[in-house]
Amino acid sequence: MTIQFRHVARALIMDDNQILIARMKGAHSFLPGGGIELGEGAQTALKRELQEELGIKTCEIIRFLGVIEFGIKAKNYCEINHLFEVKSKELSASVAPESLEAHLEFYWIEPTLDNLKREDVLPYLVQDMIPQLLKDGKPLWASNL
Repeated sequence: MTIQFRHVARALIMDDNQILIARMKGAHSFLPGGGIELGEGAQTALKRELQEELGIKTCEIIRFLGVIEFGIKAKNYCEINHLFEVKSKELSASVAPESLEAHLEFYWIEPTLDNLKREDVLPYLVQDMIPQLLKDGKPLWASNL
């Protein structure tokens, strides 16, 4: 049996009390970011992914927010999501950023539990994690493993 295992870097990008969400067209939503390549650090991967997806040339990783371990046993799939607070002067909640990747679209939402659930932001553990992070400001760990 082959198990697919991924390390992922994700960005919590806020502006004007809104967070940036990515959506795979016709599928699910998630926080911007992507896979960490072999030999690459999480912060380096996150900056690379944001440049590839959004064309962001400069961003600042403010702080580490936590880890989300997520697995789907029936699909032999597991991922470790490293979550960081990110700021970029190139992004504004008043404008939906244009995606550089045809399969993705980006939009802003208010980060309430109801909105995160309605948008089905994955992995689903992040839906409870984000409001808690914004309330407490302390790094969190969440897992369904």
